[in-house]
Amino acid sequence: MRDTIIFLSEQGLEIEGVFRRSANVTLVKEVQLKYNSGQAVNFRDMEDVHLAAVILKIFLRELPEPLLTYQLYNDIVNLASVSSDSQVTVMKTLVESLPEENYASLRYLITFLAQVSANSEVNKMTNSNLAVVFGPNLLWWRGNAIGPINNFTRTLLDQHHLVFA
Repeated sequence: MRDTIIFLSEQGLEIEGVFRRSANVTLVKEVQLKYNSGQAVNFRDMEDVHLAAVILKIFLRELPEPLLTYQLYNDIVNLASVSSDSQVTVMKTLVESLPEENYASLRYLITFLAQVSANSEVNKMTNSNLAVVFGPNLLWWRGNAIGPINNFTRTLLDQHHLVFA
């Protein structure tokens, strides 16, 4: 995750639709194979922002358990039932209950995505657009809860400075 985010921070913040485009399938499989066998991957050599973006999304999606964990699934899906005045406090409590590695990874990812969104006039990746792309990669399980998961992700991006304070 760190490799992709560092590269994307340096090269991808001003690329329109940075997380909306696909990458060469063969290259994606090659990079996955390298990571899975412990080899270093240098995205600068490949000069493909979209490849790094796809690898980041695949990494999150292929975790054995979602970054936001199955344990938080119901609370996240039902966040809309919490009064808007209390949502940030509830989100902060939920996020802080994550395992330490998940919390650190989520904070790192969301901080980066906030940088992406700060360049949305150029890259067209607003918090809403990022939520649609990343929500399903941060939490999945059962049912048809993509809307609530994306709303949680958008609010997390909107309020990251308070949630991670």
